[in-house]
Amino acid sequence: MRTLAKNARIITGESPELQQPLSCLAIRDNIIEYRGRLEDAAIIDFLRHDDVKQVDLGGRNILPAFVDGHVHLLHFGISLSKIDLGDCGSLDDIRQAIQMAAAGRPDAKRLLFHRWKQSAIPGKATSSMLEGLDPRPIYIDAHDLHSAWCNGAALDELNLPSTNPPGGIIHRDEHGAPTGLLEEGAVVSLVWPFLADLMSRAEKLDRIREAVAIYNRAGYTTVIDMAVTQDYWELLHELHVAGELKLRVAAHFLVLPTGDAETERAQVEHASKLHQSYNLSTSPELRVAGIKIICDGVVDACTAAVSKPYQTTGETVQPFWTPETLQRVLAVADGSGLQCALHAIGDEAVTLAVDGLESLCTTGRRHRIEHLELTKPEDARRLGRLGITASVQPVHCDPEQNTLWPPLIGKDLYTRAFAYREFLDAGANLAIGTDAPTAPHQPWNNLFNATTRRTYQRPHDKETCNEHFKLDLVEALAASSMGSAYSCFAENMVGSLAAGKRADFIVLDGVGDWRHDPASLLTCRVVGTWLDGRPVWSELG
Repeated sequence: MRTLAKNARIITGESPELQQPLSCLAIRDNIIEYRGRLEDAAIIDFLRHDDVKQVDLGGRNILPAFVDGHVHLLHFGISLSKIDLGDCGSLDDIRQAIQMAAAGRPDAKRLLFHRWKQSAIPGKATSSMLEGLDPRPIYIDAHDLHSAWCNGAALDELNLPSTNPPGGIIHRDEHGAPTGLLEEGAVVSLVWPFLADLMSRAEKLDRIREAVAIYNRAGYTTVIDMAVTQDYWELLHELHVAGELKLRVAAHFLVLPTGDAETERAQVEHASKLHQSYNLSTSPELRVAGIKIICDGVVDACTAAVSKPYQTTGETVQPFWTPETLQRVLAVADGSGLQCALHAIGDEAVTLAVDGLESLCTTGRRHRIEHLELTKPEDARRLGRLGITASVQPVHCDPEQNTLWPPLIGKDLYTRAFAYREFLDAGANLAIGTDAPTAPHQPWNNLFNATTRRTYQRPHDKETCNEHFKLDLVEALAASSMGSAYSCFAENMVGSLAAGKRADFIVLDGVGDWRHDPASLLTCRVVGTWLDGRPVWSELG
């Protein structure tokens, strides 16, 4: 099958010039055979074949499909059915939103919410703050997914253990009774599995299908899915076999600290065994790329491991792993050919992660650190030398999202937040992702935040977050496609519109002057997404 996509303005993703003097993509089966102009000899020869289907794109812009460098696809799909508390700025707002949702869902057995911001309530969340709203269990995800807020009915049915799980916190009163807030490993090992078990397999499959469709409409054809479990993998595999997974997925299996070396090793070996069957060579559309290790928490909940005591608590938080236990797991994964992805937000956790990866002495593995929200200058400089990918999510540097940071960590440490410019200047590969559902899935928000460091919610506001660390537009576009593709060894398949690569591209309406009017990024509209030379989403008829 041959297709000629013509009458387009092409952004190839390979040049500092945004638009190239090109208008056509010649596609054979699922591969780009040639890119150029209609009058080129190669295009004329291509058109001599009888089976060429010509697609007129009406002068629209096309660019490489986006590669989301960090997403939680199943959680994103599940979040679509939860009630959004992101606009609630106070406890009264939250209580009112819950009452309205409860009234509109009289038959729901539980009330599920998400995107609660810790800054909206005074102090730590407690079940008492939710009293009198509804007798049904209420579960509220924090916007960063690292905390869960429960009412008394939810605590009762969770049947929580009397001790904290490894890497987690169950907040308790002076008598040892849970107070309603669970953090970090307690969310991952207790709340998520409990709620997942309440959903049928069919419901979970539908959530993934919906997430994939939304991602296609947003312009993605490839994602790197973090914190995958065996149950989730089986769902992805079922959709893949059925031909319903319209995204390429590179999965990282979650490895949790347990305090037991053999149990931790077994988690890595499980991922390694799957990787032997599902890797880039044998199964490029759905594969196990590596493991994910969570080294610390998040700043908003005061669980990120930072180098200074939190100003509100006076406490210094340590990483969830010791250097010895982390090194033991990294060595097993690296020896199995797995990529290691380390969640590290605080600067102490980043140092731990860089030290651990440096000790492996295998720079070609393309190991990666996720988030890197606070970094020491010396660690930023080590990334490129060690071949470590900086996997970042610019929507998290939105100044609207980080109002708590200066009073929590101090203004001096805040000046080290989201140092993307340093990472790139030090030679690190930069991969941009969304971290959905903790942040919006649209790529344009990321591009706006990365290049302006202003809030996408009020794009003409002048307030910025460490503007000196911003990226150029071409750099941000590259990190959103080629950088993320390179991070998972897929740069020869996707990430740019080069001959020999898969024909993955998007068609845009409403392209403004991105360089001189960055706010115009937020008005871009994807009207077509092509995967392997065929549209998986189109408004063009």
